[in-house]
Amino acid sequence: FDGRICNLPSVLQRLSNTLVTIGAFHPSHPPNHVLINEYQPGEGIMPHTDGPAYESCTATISLGGSDVIFKLWPRQQHTAELHHEHSSSTSTQSATEDEPSLEMILHGNGSLVLFANDAYLNHCHEIREGVLEETTSVNGVCGNDVDGGTLVKR
Repeated sequence: FDGRICNLPSVLQRLSNTLVTIGAFHPSHPPNHVLINEYQPGEGIMPHTDGPAYESCTATISLGGSDVIFKLWPRQQHTAELHHEHSSSTSTQSATEDEPSLEMILHGNGSLVLFANDAYLNHCHEIREGVLEETTSVNGVCGNDVDGGTLVKR
C-alpha cells in the first residue's frame, strides 16, 4: 500500500499512528508505504537496500513465524566493469566481509526493527536461508546477544 497514492487501510493507519506516537517516526514524516510479505520456514532475504519510497527509515514488524537473525552489512560500491568488461555504470552490492556490522535475534511473534540514517543509507540488510543459524560474534556485534554463540532454530 502506498500512502502517497491513497489512504492506508484503517488497521495500517492505526499502526502508522502508533509508530509516530512512540517516536519511531517524526510526525512530519510518518510511515508512507506498507509492504506485506510472507516467508516460509527457513526462507531468507538476500542482502539488499530499500528504495526511496521509504524516505530513509524502515520499520519491520514480524507478526508471526520463527526467530531469525537479522544482519546489517556495509554497502560496497563496485564498478560494473568488474562484472561487465565494457560498462562504466556502478551497482551496489553487499560487502563480502566475514562478520556483519550488526546482527540481532528477532523473535518471530511481535518483533519490531527500525533502521534509519546510516543503517538505512550505508548498509544492506539480510536474513539468511536455513533452519539453524548461530550468532557469530563474542565481540558485541549481536545487539541482543553480546556473548555470541546462540543457536537460533527457525
